[in-house]
Amino acid sequence: MKSLPKNSGFKMPESYLDNFSEKLNNTIAQEQIAIPKKEGFTVPDNYFDSIHQNIQTKLNQKTEPKVIKLSSFKKRLYATSSIAAVVAILIAAVVFNNSSTPISFQDIAASDIESYFDENDIDFPTYDLAQIISIDDINVSDVTESEINEDEIMNYLESNNGIDIQGIYLDEDEK
Repeated sequence: MKSLPKNSGFKMPESYLDNFSEKLNNTIAQEQIAIPKKEGFTVPDNYFDSIHQNIQTKLNQKTEPKVIKLSSFKKRLYATSSIAAVVAILIAAVVFNNSSTPISFQDIAASDIESYFDENDIDFPTYDLAQIISIDDINVSDVTESEINEDEIMNYLESNNGIDIQGIYLDEDEK
């Protein structure tokens, strides 16, 4: 508040309020001339004399309200629930009434099983794999034709066996 200037910058002319009361009276007089002397609304003759009786007769009259019969809610409920029951029975019949032969483990393609193990990162012990995979299914070319570079071998040895590769190199150099 102390930082606000004392003068606002606005100034009023010196004789601005001298004729203010005269101007105000002239404006009020002009507005009174514009107001019509006769109102646009008229009340019928003897309206207020008989209004009390009219109100009493309207209050004493008992008119029966018009009754509109709505369609039965129960009928709609029964229809809707019966349709839902039929749909549920049809779905259950289609889903649970499968007379086809059950799917066995032999029906699943080997590629599907491999992709399942690859995607789900399942560790399978070697002993269990040996029981599942028969020797007749394994070809020598499956093992010999795969290309493995030296970096992959080193990474495998370091991560899986805990072998210090640098120690092996040092031992070979020392000999």
